[in-house]
Amino acid sequence: MTIAHISDTHLGFRAYSRTTAQGFNQREADVMRTFQHCLNAMAERDPDLVIHSGDLFHVVRPSNATIHYTFKALSEFQAKRKGKPFVLIGGNHDTPRLADSGNILSLFAEIPGVEVRTKLADTIDFPELDLEVLCVPSNSILTDEKVDWTPQLKRKTSVLTMHGIANQALKQAGRFDIEDTYPHRWTYVALGDFHIHQVFGKNVCYPGSTDFTSNNIWEESPLPKGWVWFDTKTSELEFVKVATRKVIDLRPISASDHTPEALAASIMENAVWKDEDQPIVRQRVLNVHPDIRGRMGAGVVRDLNARCLNYLLRLLPPELPTEDSESIRTEAITLEHSWEDHITHADLPGGVERAFVKDLGLDLLKEVVERASDPAQA
Repeated sequence: MTIAHISDTHLGFRAYSRTTAQGFNQREADVMRTFQHCLNAMAERDPDLVIHSGDLFHVVRPSNATIHYTFKALSEFQAKRKGKPFVLIGGNHDTPRLADSGNILSLFAEIPGVEVRTKLADTIDFPELDLEVLCVPSNSILTDEKVDWTPQLKRKTSVLTMHGIANQALKQAGRFDIEDTYPHRWTYVALGDFHIHQVFGKNVCYPGSTDFTSNNIWEESPLPKGWVWFDTKTSELEFVKVATRKVIDLRPISASDHTPEALAASIMENAVWKDEDQPIVRQRVLNVHPDIRGRMGAGVVRDLNARCLNYLLRLLPPELPTEDSESIRTEAITLEHSWEDHITHADLPGGVERAFVKDLGLDLLKEVVERASDPAQA
């Protein structure tokens, strides 16, 4: 039996201000295009089973356009496969917090061959394939449901799919431990939620996300995106790469002993990429004194931003660390400055109080930093 395993597609993800000619957010269009490339590649291989291990959508209530696109894409994909099994479980991003809320994922169960599980652990039986699939969606893990990690139907092929962060992925306190799922009992364990492809043994893996949709794309920037192919006959995992818009984290520059003019020249010299790629770019500048920050003109960023989809210039003060465990606090402090500057000049809808929105954003950034710095809350 052959299995295609995909996860964390985050359809409906939006970022930056650029739009397509049709008015879609450009990053939203990028993520949809990447998803379509994955479907095309999987259809060519014609797997017996497709597993999507959660976070099909980026938000609980995606736009009508996103829902329409996704339904059409999966319907065409399943038509090509003649309705072969496609198992989809709920992730933390696309599962409502309230237990009695409806889940948009249930809509996709109308497509021939698609099985959807979003709440509690459940085993799906495919007797014609001598296959059983235990689905453990995000809600099951977050509510600490007691799961029997044992194949129930004694089929020839048994698959476990679940959405959550394992201790082994973070190397700290995650939501569960892979060993507790008894992976040796399963033919294949299809994990979701972690955005970087990781393999744990011959039959357990995260395929990672299909595009750069996390809060820290710079950590992922050197690594490819894609999905996983697993052949039960050979027990071999194959990571299948997918092309995405490039994300470039440029070599950091030190501003020590630089005049504003010399620093601007260094930034321009470091800006090496193919303009036609329209990448997403970050440039960090270390040891930036306040007087230099105040004299840095906006022209450099404006010129570089014209050469890519988004250019992010991080000016980091000398007293703050940049490459150790405190780096996330440095990033957050810079984000606070960026947020305050943005909301001060942004056009807000009538009736929206600017001070309230600014304080709300700062509170949320503070919460993110606290959670990221405390492994127990990760």
